[in-house]
Amino acid sequence: MAVKENIDYIKNEISSQEQLLESAIKSERFFKRNKKSFIAAGIVIIIALAGYSISNALQEASKAEVNKAYNTLINHPDDSNAKQILISKNPSLYALFVIKTADLNSTTLIDEAINLEIDPLLKEILVNLKGQESAKILSNYNALVDGYELLKDGKTDAAKAEFAKIPLNSPLQQIAKNLEHYQGK
Repeated sequence: MAVKENIDYIKNEISSQEQLLESAIKSERFFKRNKKSFIAAGIVIIIALAGYSISNALQEASKAEVNKAYNTLINHPDDSNAKQILISKNPSLYALFVIKTADLNSTTLIDEAINLEIDPLLKEILVNLKGQESAKILSNYNALVDGYELLKDGKTDAAKAEFAKIPLNSPLQQIAKNLEHYQGK
C-alpha cells in the first residue's frame, strides 16, 4: 500500500508542476500576443501623466503671476501693467481689488470692473457699491439682514413682512424661515 500511496503522491506533484508550467506558458503566449497593446497602453498612460503635469505647472505659474500682479496692485494702485495682467487673466480678482479700493466719488474703476466678465455676485456687489439699485441676490440678502435686525428689536410682524420679500426659490428662504421660527434666537 505504501508504494501505491507514493505513486499517487508523485502523480499529484507532477500534475501540479504541469499545471504551473502550463499556466506560465499560457501567460507568456498571452503577453506575446498582446505585447503591442500593453506597450501602447503604457505609452498612453505616460503621455496622459506628462500632459497632466504640464497642465498643473502652467496653472500654478499663471496663479503665481496673477498673485504677484495683485500684490503689486495693492502696494502700487497705479501700476498699469499689473492691472492689465489681472484684467486679462483673472477679472474677478480685479473686481475684488476694485471693491477693496473703491472710491465712491470716482466710479470709473467700478464701471470698468462691471463691464468685465466676472462672477455675477461680484457684479451685483459692484452695482450696489456704485449706488444703483441691486438686483435679486443682494436685495434678498438685504431683506434677510433687515428682517433679522427687526427681530432683534422685537418687531416680529415687521420682520415677517421683510422676510416675505424673499422669493420662495431663493437659497436664503430657508434661513429666513428659521429666523422667523426661532425669532432670531
